[in-house]
Amino acid sequence: MNFSARDVAQWTKGECAGPADTVFTGIETVDKAQVGFLTLVGTAKFAKEFAACPASGALCNAGIAVNPRPDQVVIRVPNADLAMIQVLEKLQPQLDIVPEGIDQTSVVAPTAQIDPTARIGPHCVIGENAVIDRGAVLEAQVFIGAGCRVGEDCHIYAQCVVRAQSQLGKRVILHSGCVIGTDGFGYVFAGGRHHKIPHIGRVLIEDDCELGANTCVDRGKYTQTVVGAGSKLDNLVQVGHNVELGRHTILVSQVGVAGSVTAGDYLVMGGGSVLADHIKVGAGTQVAGFSAVVDDTPAGARMLGAPARPSRQFFAELKALSRLTKSLQELRELQERVAKIESTTKDHRA
Repeated sequence: MNFSARDVAQWTKGECAGPADTVFTGIETVDKAQVGFLTLVGTAKFAKEFAACPASGALCNAGIAVNPRPDQVVIRVPNADLAMIQVLEKLQPQLDIVPEGIDQTSVVAPTAQIDPTARIGPHCVIGENAVIDRGAVLEAQVFIGAGCRVGEDCHIYAQCVVRAQSQLGKRVILHSGCVIGTDGFGYVFAGGRHHKIPHIGRVLIEDDCELGANTCVDRGKYTQTVVGAGSKLDNLVQVGHNVELGRHTILVSQVGVAGSVTAGDYLVMGGGSVLADHIKVGAGTQVAGFSAVVDDTPAGARMLGAPARPSRQFFAELKALSRLTKSLQELRELQERVAKIESTTKDHRA
């Protein structure tokens, strides 16, 4: 990995301050960067650390004051975080490239429609009437069920399963182990046993979504389960049947969304948090990690705890709880004083 400060400035449309011919051999955070490394300065705190660290250069937000050493170069950009994305995209190695065409080991149904520009890796299975659009990439051992559609420029990593009638929009990324379109978890208990409810709906993953490894999205019971455009789901996320997630949703690892939840745009859920079934979650809601939302929330809600409640209420309760030990001690002391008074009064009466 060798690239210059001048390269970085060109890729990010930034301005170099310092030796533009500086060559970088790696990228690292301010606390770990060594000589020859590029780092990122996005806050005033990191600006102070930059001058003291061995790093040879930094991407820096234009509004942050830095005092680099003479041997350090600063590339100023409007948004250092976005600029770093541009740098990483340039440096990202192209590994596991799937050759053009359909690998001879794959099994493709006669009625499937595959665009000539699509890339189908080894040991894939593509079902009847499935459609694979322009530029889509299927790595090894991907299963695409009957009637599915994989949109333009989708990238499906090895060992993903997309079951019948599921629809992927454009530029969807599925990481290894994703399972899309399984039956929802639904049973009716009668006659001493559980009767399975057939699920005849589908899954719709809209444009520009990315789903992490081993994430599962269940098909709808009657209609469809929807993941809104631009949404990003981390590894090990579960989305139940009939769920409708709005655009640009963020679900961090091990989030669970129970069936028939309707959520507005820009929902954010921290790791391990859950939504109970059949609730409505307002746009812009944020749920802290390990919280359990069991009721409807208004737009812009900030929810914490299990059961989750608004952040102001949660912290008020937490503050009150922190005083409980002292309050109990005061109560014990008061009880002792009352007992002494009662004992003294009883002696006087005697």
